Amino acid sequence: TTELDSGRTCFCHCVCRVYSGHSSHVMNVRFSPHNKWVTSVGGKDRAVFQWRVLPHMQEKQAEPASQAPKVYIYPATQKRLMQDLPEQQATVEPALQEPKEFVPLQTKQPQHTYEITTVTSNIRGAGTDCGVFIIIYGSNGHSGEQKLENHPDNFSRGRADTFSLTLPVGLGQLQRLRIGHDSKGSCPRWHLTHVLVIHKGSEAPPVTFPCGQWFARDEGDGATVRVLQAAALGDNSTTEGSKQPRRYRIEVNTSDVKGAGTDANVSITLLGSAGSSGPHKLENSRNNFERGAVDVFELEAGVGQLQAIRIGHDNTGLGSAWHLKEVLASSPGMGPLQFVANRWLAVNEADGQTFITLRPTSGQGTPPLRKYRVHVHTSDIRGAGTDANVHIVLFGMNGQDSGPLKLENSKNNFERGAEDVFFLELPDLGELTAVEVGHDNSGAAPGWHLEQVVVVEVGSNRCWAFTCDRWLAKNEDDGVIRRRLLPLANSSTTTYRVTTYTSDLRGAGTDAGVWVELRGELDGKLSQGPRLMLDNSSNNFERGAVDTFLLKKQQNLGQLTSVTIGHDSKGMASGWHLDHVEVADDASGVTYYFPCDAWLDKQQGDGAVERLLKAASKEEAAAAEKLAYKVTVYTSDIKFAGTDASVFIDILGNRNGQSTSSGRVALNNSKNNFERAAIDTFS
Repeated sequence: TTELDSGRTCFCHCVCRVYSGHSSHVMNVRFSPHNKWVTSVGGKDRAVFQWRVLPHMQEKQAEPASQAPKVYIYPATQKRLMQDLPEQQATVEPALQEPKEFVPLQTKQPQHTYEITTVTSNIRGAGTDCGVFIIIYGSNGHSGEQKLENHPDNFSRGRADTFSLTLPVGLGQLQRLRIGHDSKGSCPRWHLTHVLVIHKGSEAPPVTFPCGQWFARDEGDGATVRVLQAAALGDNSTTEGSKQPRRYRIEVNTSDVKGAGTDANVSITLLGSAGSSGPHKLENSRNNFERGAVDVFELEAGVGQLQAIRIGHDNTGLGSAWHLKEVLASSPGMGPLQFVANRWLAVNEADGQTFITLRPTSGQGTPPLRKYRVHVHTSDIRGAGTDANVHIVLFGMNGQDSGPLKLENSKNNFERGAEDVFFLELPDLGELTAVEVGHDNSGAAPGWHLEQVVVVEVGSNRCWAFTCDRWLAKNEDDGVIRRRLLPLANSSTTTYRVTTYTSDLRGAGTDAGVWVELRGELDGKLSQGPRLMLDNSSNNFERGAVDTFLLKKQQNLGQLTSVTIGHDSKGMASGWHLDHVEVADDASGVTYYFPCDAWLDKQQGDGAVERLLKAASKEEAAAAEKLAYKVTVYTSDIKFAGTDASVFIDILGNRNGQSTSSGRVALNNSKNNFERAAIDTFS
């Protein structure tokens, strides 16, 4: 090559052509390894240019006697075992051979083309300019992560974008897909209506993946990646349980009373036969939620038949208290539904709640709401408690879910070794298949070690246990702050919750080390667990105390028949008077009752320090003249709910066709009972 002061480059043995480029000396030129590109480096212009070689642009000319060799491109050498080669090719070829023109290998495998259509919702702020990706899963495998991009206006509001994906192997029957975005760009939000996938050239019908949710860190549940399940064949928007999105018009009526307006951020969650919409922030250009105002919003969600709403605020702003009159919800093809509140949503008014679940006042065959009791067990290890805001999502059959629900009450929740109880009113979710628990990583100490979650359906006493036993912290374990938990069922292991009730007698408490052995019957065979110490960070086994211990990852013993409980007689006051023991099998949801009402003390009674307690059967309970009952009283979590009065109970029943009564029995023990949000247990 020759460098010219004019900034032009001349190639020897080539037809002379002039191209504008560098504005200074060309200092060097190099071909790329495959001879498809030429790179030139300028001098004072400090520029690097890359030129593409176009053979078809060369003009024909008289060839000299010794023609210059053509440019050849060789494939990478493939390593093969000698025994895999035919005998005639097993010899090593000479190193120098006449170069041969490279011919690309022809793929004999058929190509499978999938047409992917994403439909962005036609609501405010639904579009995004983030990078969107997708993974399609089928019965024969998955597509791998594929970026969706073919137009500058992809994923705009109300837009349907179609992409083509070619794979060497078919995916079989499509089952689910994973779609999300990278949260980069000026609009890191996206509201997706649904995804349609068509296998071109195949007789398989198009597969729809309903969504109707936000992909945004500041909307809904904060997820930017979601797994969408394929809709049933023939599913459409007219089916009652479909998640096909529809547009709702929401009218929010603020009461016309003093101080009724709010400056807080208001959100609403739609609950239906097909699940939850997740929280939607209600805002527009107006000054919303003023006294006596009617604010109108539009949102899109796929929840099937609308059964309830959950509305409230985040208690921020100078005037956060809000008096809500009613909410009206309507949609094309659906009559308007009225949700009457007529109450305060404020921490310093009424019951102190800032969120409320409402059912429509009109009939229309809306099923009643179910009440769920959620027990959250924080682990008893150092630093296990959290100051963050904790939320939970309950998943039921047929894709139904509760949406994210904040777990809070007036207590200092989620402390080390604590059990926190919350009540939720939701549409019937059926059999629970999973729960998702997480937090927002806020507060001075957001890290949290979750032991397990137990959900009880009040009224039916159906119970589901979800063991975690892991950190939800960005600086612990795998750094995840949200986990999806599956129920303990049909497993060889389980978690037993052993609750001891120390009698409310003088000297009944003990300082000794207490242990327990469980026995059961599984598949017609007797089974026995190991001797396990009952110990945690609390001061256990005090007079009148109720202590609960989690025995994690224990062998499933089947139906429990008996327990042996005792202590090591160590400590200043080792004598112990035990009223009874309860053991809950979290895998089956069954709770067993083991009466005792005896001393475990060398100086009292028969001198025994360990006792074999048999489970009380239904037949024994029915035949007994007297039966011990456990009474648990839940005081409401509203202002001034507690009492200092003497509380009594009268239990009424029917025995052998005759009405019976226990008579008035005072409910008291050595504790300060019936405080706000307290749970008091009596025997």
